[in-house]
Amino acid sequence: MDLRTTSGSSVRLSTSSRLVKLLAVLLFLTLVTIQFSLVARLSKLSELDDPPRLHGGSKPIRHDGSKDAQSTHRDAKHNTTVSQDDERLITPSTLDGTLQGRERLYQMLITRNVTQLYASYWNSVPHWDTVTNNIHRTAPIIHGLETCETFQKITSDNPSQRRIAPAGLFNTGTNLLSVLLEYNCQNPHRVAKFNGNAKRGHGNEWQTRWGKHTPARYRSTYSTSKNPKYSVDEVLPIVLVRNPYGWMKSMCRNPYTASWEGRSNSKTCPKLQKGNNQWNEVNVKFGPGQTHHKSLGHLFNDWYGDYFYSNSTIGDGNDRNTTAPFPRLIIRFEDIIFFPQEVTEAVCKCAGGTLGHRADDKDVANGTFHYVVRSAKAGFGHGPQSHRNGLIDSWIRYGSVDPQSEYSPHDLALAQEVLDPLIMDAFAYS
Repeated sequence: MDLRTTSGSSVRLSTSSRLVKLLAVLLFLTLVTIQFSLVARLSKLSELDDPPRLHGGSKPIRHDGSKDAQSTHRDAKHNTTVSQDDERLITPSTLDGTLQGRERLYQMLITRNVTQLYASYWNSVPHWDTVTNNIHRTAPIIHGLETCETFQKITSDNPSQRRIAPAGLFNTGTNLLSVLLEYNCQNPHRVAKFNGNAKRGHGNEWQTRWGKHTPARYRSTYSTSKNPKYSVDEVLPIVLVRNPYGWMKSMCRNPYTASWEGRSNSKTCPKLQKGNNQWNEVNVKFGPGQTHHKSLGHLFNDWYGDYFYSNSTIGDGNDRNTTAPFPRLIIRFEDIIFFPQEVTEAVCKCAGGTLGHRADDKDVANGTFHYVVRSAKAGFGHGPQSHRNGLIDSWIRYGSVDPQSEYSPHDLALAQEVLDPLIMDAFAYS
């Protein structure tokens, strides 16, 4: 036997073995990195502020004897601060007072077969008078209804091309609106074009042609698609605006592509001014490029000014005309949470659509409005906080307090100095 050949083969086998082990370790580390990355991304998407698109239906929090109910009960046990009595499942009723003041909210849940909830969870839901006091309205605000006729006339030659698409700054609920429209509003001309298939022909887009977060000044010069299937005049933008006091705090938690000094300090954010009484500049990266604003409050003014005024300019601007620059509706984030059916119906009618149940939607009864009840990520009912961001949580989060209460008197006065008074008055945020 040739010992040199044997020795060489052993070396090669040893080298190959080490290489295989090294590759296995690298593969393991890669998988771990991907897993942590996905968890981090899901955590950022967990707030209802701007939840990811939902496809398919919403599972109920509680069906009698259902798997979901078992999941709800199992998750509830993790909350050790809740008494055994509070962990019991209840059916809200006027007889024991658990339904009083929450009738409207409970009715939304019933349409999705949610009939029982944990007592502590349901007791956290604010009464309707508290809600209306904190959102400053007893009915939704639909700004721009006078432009509906213009939009329908512009698109009258080919109504099957009409589109509806959400737009709004980060953290304003654009994805929630897209789900509401997708399941509840159809363009009858477009549905007919697709031989009655409302799932394909509903006519609702995920975002406007120029991008849902992109400032409207780029409406005619920028497109998210290289080959758009419709013109800018064939889409009706539905612009979501949010109470800027709550919106600025939300931006502190999740700034997306915006950056400014002190945004990571939860105690001082949004920090509209620096220590030298100079405005704290905000830079934002949008699809067409970067924009610059004097502060986070000025970003709010500048971005919504493009949709609110006919001659808006970045900065303070003078002699602005509040006539609509083009057909659009501006609706409130708070209203798609507490008045989702009324808002969806008004939006749908404005674009020449019809409010109705999609035949392929098996999650709700025929003829029933499809409320988005389930959390945007996994988890049911009374589960861990990280798993909760559905409709009930949104009632608790956005209906229980007025966001102005989160500001010190000094910061509140500074914000009132910055925020556009016409926009604030138009949407009852003053």
